[in-house]
Amino acid sequence: MPRRRLSLDPRYETPADTRVLRMAEFGALVRQRRKELGMTQRELARLTGFSMRLVGEIERGKEHVAADKLLAILDVLNMTMVVHVEGK
Repeated sequence: MPRRRLSLDPRYETPADTRVLRMAEFGALVRQRRKELGMTQRELARLTGFSMRLVGEIERGKEHVAADKLLAILDVLNMTMVVHVEGK
């Protein structure tokens, strides 16, 4: 199964990419992908080692989540995140 790519740069223009600007949008994409895979929040929590509460908070767009936790969830969901940083 191909990995889905998540981009935090709204200018990143490839058809398979989804642009994310806020945590609420990120959480909605996590929920959508989890459901596409037929997975419950309980299963995602078990596979990541996180609590169901944390998984739910991420899906609802909790603002302060450590990057390593977000990356762990994306890994289980077979997704990647691309961050584009430009210098001056």
